[in-house]
Amino acid sequence: MKRILAMSIMMWLCFNGCSQNRTNLTDREKKWNPYKEGQLLIFGRVDGLTDTIKIISASDNLYPDGIGSLKNERLRVLARHKLPNSNKSTELVFLRIYAKSYKYPSGMDFEFFFNGDTFWGRGYAFDELEKYKEISVQTRYGKFNDVIRIEDNSNRPFDESNITTIYWSNSVGYVKYERKDGTMCELINIIHL
Repeated sequence: MKRILAMSIMMWLCFNGCSQNRTNLTDREKKWNPYKEGQLLIFGRVDGLTDTIKIISASDNLYPDGIGSLKNERLRVLARHKLPNSNKSTELVFLRIYAKSYKYPSGMDFEFFFNGDTFWGRGYAFDELEKYKEISVQTRYGKFNDVIRIEDNSNRPFDESNITTIYWSNSVGYVKYERKDGTMCELINIIHL
């Protein structure tokens, strides 16, 4: 009897104690990811160059840091960026959505790392993002009425090509970004492969 009781307590500790930080994303939180595997996103620059991003995966149920880690990552969008005027491409994490833990609310990280253009937006809680005023933004791809303007919150020094502001549409994702030097780049097409 003591052995069964000890085993029961150990099982309870493993399922409850070790996983206390693990929570699932709600449907509301998952809706913040508009990307699907195989999409091609084309961004146009003022200088006529284009940036092509291919979504290679949108994975849910990830726990990369092991048992009990804070801010467990739950959904990650991986992309491949083809450099302008080049055959080379790089892989990047395009977006991360994480579930709440006992210490932190659920939220997302915006990661926009292009060749020379980077946006390092980390730790935006969904409750905070939902309070942003939605604006209308026109791009060559279309007009979006569900856009929020997000400033880089990294407190790092910027050079002229770093992205300081992104424009995020809840329906399609990144629609526009602005560099420190004032250069604007916008979404010009989404191709579903």
